[in-house]
Amino acid sequence: MNNGYYAVVLNKKSCEYVQQDATMDVVNGDHITIAYKPDNKTFKKLNKFIGKKINAYFNELRANEHIEAFWVKDMFFADIAEKFERVDPGSAHITISHKKGMKSGEANSMFTNPTLKEDKFGYVEGTFNWVPF
Repeated sequence: MNNGYYAVVLNKKSCEYVQQDATMDVVNGDHITIAYKPDNKTFKKLNKFIGKKINAYFNELRANEHIEAFWVKDMFFADIAEKFERVDPGSAHITISHKKGMKSGEANSMFTNPTLKEDKFGYVEGTFNWVPF
């Protein structure tokens, strides 16, 4: 188990684009988690992608009274037309914002029982990176 996570860390322009839709106290909108606390095998597999540019497309906004996120439909390496996917269970998403005291990871449960679900299309760019904690 490694203490950290692999993520597509959004560039400044993409962060600003996502964060403009924030309606809750704690604004995030800066990354797409790919693997949280990966085991050593997954860590080694993903480590070779550090620094690669990734383009992501979202197609839905989902929210409840505690958290809101964009549902990521597809991700691709920017330099080749090869699909890139989340490793962890659950849907790839960008947490936009959440209430104080709520953890961003709780967005996963929000996807199964949202109080708001609407079409919202967008495109973001980022770099694949390891984020230690």
